[in-house]
Amino acid sequence: MLEATVTAVVWAVSNLVYLDLRRKGIRGFSRFCAFWMGTPTTWVSLFMVRDGSRPTFEPPPDNEALLLQEVRTDRLLRERAGRHESIGESDREVTTSEL
Repeated sequence: MLEATVTAVVWAVSNLVYLDLRRKGIRGFSRFCAFWMGTPTTWVSLFMVRDGSRPTFEPPPDNEALLLQEVRTDRLLRERAGRHESIGESDREVTTSEL
């Protein structure tokens, strides 16, 4: 039981190491060992992942002005509600000139 657990852990780590080294484009003995210790699933990585193909993630655009406007509108509406003014459909929307 212990032997099977250790084997599974070594196999999984070898696959992750090989995949990471392949994405970074690093060659050498450690990549060679990781490949053979993680066989047969490292063959999938060999054919599916290109050398030096790090995934890139672009963050979404930051719209600070819109967020600030929403915060100011919320504060103004809370202030009005605190003074017991009715905020209903008949009230007009808060504009930037009021802030």
